[in-house]
Amino acid sequence: MDKDLFTQEMDSNITKFLIAMSKKATKYCIAKYQNLEMKLNKGLPEYIKANYQRCAYVHTLLKRDRLTELDKVYEPLQFEVDDDVLEENVIKSSIATDLHRTIISGYAGNGKTIFLKKIYKELIDNQTNFYPIFVELRSISSGTQTLFDYIYQSILTYSDSFTQEQFTYGLKKGLFYFLIDGLDEISESQQSNIQEEIIRLTLKYPDCPFVVTSRPNEFTTWENFYIAHLLPFDYHQCQSFIKKIDFAEERKTDFLEFLTEDKFDEHEEFLSNPLLASMMLLTFNEYGDIPAKRHIFYEKCFQVLIKEHDASKGRFHRPLKSKLSHENLEKIFMYFCAITYQKKKYRFSLQEIDKFIDLASKTLSSDKICKGNDIRYDFVHSVSLLLQDGNFFEFIHRSFQEYFFAKFIVNDRKLELENKLDNIDGLFSLVKANLIAMIDDMDHDYFETEYILKKLTILNEYFESIDAENKPEKIFEQFGIVLGMYPRDFNNYNFTLGILSNYSLLIPDNDKERELDNKWGLNNFILSEVYNKYRNLILNYPINLSSNDILKVTSKYNSCIEKLINNKDDKFGGMIIRLDRKTLIELNCTKYAQYIKKSLNDYYHDILSRTTKQRSIIDEIIFKNRNL
Repeated sequence: MDKDLFTQEMDSNITKFLIAMSKKATKYCIAKYQNLEMKLNKGLPEYIKANYQRCAYVHTLLKRDRLTELDKVYEPLQFEVDDDVLEENVIKSSIATDLHRTIISGYAGNGKTIFLKKIYKELIDNQTNFYPIFVELRSISSGTQTLFDYIYQSILTYSDSFTQEQFTYGLKKGLFYFLIDGLDEISESQQSNIQEEIIRLTLKYPDCPFVVTSRPNEFTTWENFYIAHLLPFDYHQCQSFIKKIDFAEERKTDFLEFLTEDKFDEHEEFLSNPLLASMMLLTFNEYGDIPAKRHIFYEKCFQVLIKEHDASKGRFHRPLKSKLSHENLEKIFMYFCAITYQKKKYRFSLQEIDKFIDLASKTLSSDKICKGNDIRYDFVHSVSLLLQDGNFFEFIHRSFQEYFFAKFIVNDRKLELENKLDNIDGLFSLVKANLIAMIDDMDHDYFETEYILKKLTILNEYFESIDAENKPEKIFEQFGIVLGMYPRDFNNYNFTLGILSNYSLLIPDNDKERELDNKWGLNNFILSEVYNKYRNLILNYPINLSSNDILKVTSKYNSCIEKLINNKDDKFGGMIIRLDRKTLIELNCTKYAQYIKKSLNDYYHDILSRTTKQRSIIDEIIFKNRNL
């Protein structure tokens, strides 16, 4: 729609809305303020119009330099309330009737603010009996300012003729519909006071709907509030959103044909909201496919975002605000991710983000250093890798931080790989499996020769002094390996004994346990590499026990076995036990210990042999034949 036509329609809608609302307040206005000709509408039209304009248009990743009509790209959301999945219209209808107090819970980028803007616009367009009041808590002054005063002052910004008596009247009569955005964005010192005031206002003015948005949190003390968890896009929502956005129809069609349900499931985390789905479309548009390897996908995403930044200037290069080259901006972002990943920081205040950018900028030579706030602007607006929620910032998707940290590990050769990786807490835990996989994928030879080979050397040197046949527990304890008993037939006391790694069950709470957890994690990763390479090392080593074996185990662990049998419906369905050396030998577990020792030694020599051969070939081809 042409913007002039849109403005005319907006003015018409607002006029109709205000006429309808004034009728609701007429009796009070005549009775109380007839001489002063005061009406509730006095002062509010300017506020309503200014906020309507702000809510009706949004910025999108695909059209960064101009606003887009919200209605053209808006995709209705889904929510979960008390384990029930509800459509957006059901939520909105309920808020206006009986669910007057609702918390919209969701992560950054999932659409909480856009949802409030949609409600605001619809309240005007549909001429409902509420004055919508849009409140952004990120802008509230720190200190002693109350929420009541803040809301009232925000209306006064547009009309200083609006009085507190008008405001109080509207509250008592249930004429206001409060859309309170960003509870999680206010300072910790203000959190409890603002929360308490919201609850007090809802109790004092029960006829006014209150909708509050926040990141997921504990809201158990919020009396009479419903919590609606904003759900990520499903396959059909994603398809519908792609069809709506302003993009070349042919390329959208190609992407939608590519985006089967199986492909959606494969890449679901990058299609879960409008921002990420747009990024996926841009990447597909540029390369015609979505790379299977994660690190390649992230690299292509960055290149596409840089290209989109330049696109608004046609074929001419558009300078970044920081005046940095693309390469140097990427380098600073890489170091920014490395610093923040190590500090376990994923969300930043304005002060924090500028501090980390300043530290990352020092990696460039002094003649290339520029203002940190310009770099921050480029991170948020030029390449859209960070999201800004008021005075807080976070990654568009946390895995981008993980990717750029992995890139730092591989690209920066000033530090030894062993030192870099050993300084990452819980490196081989399940949580950081993607990080290790990306480092390995980015440069397998570097990872294998400069890290795995060195760790294998230490492990094999230790195993040389161990008699695996007579001291199998000395092998197992390097991997946190224990035995698990699993029932095959409870009634006949028939069990299977399996060897498994127990290190992942440890939740370290001190330095000693963390050191042990890291060691077990590393050694089990190496063991899994052996399995992946040779495909003949059975990590769950089954031992079918004879009747005599059962008696041996049950006599020592009788209380454990009884517990296992009595809890036969337990989800785990098994029990982890630790056997002594004598029992391990009697149960013939020594073969597995010996096999681990031999396989790791074979793996060590295999890496050493391949590395030596590869270096010999490179030397022969490049250096010895340089005169050909």
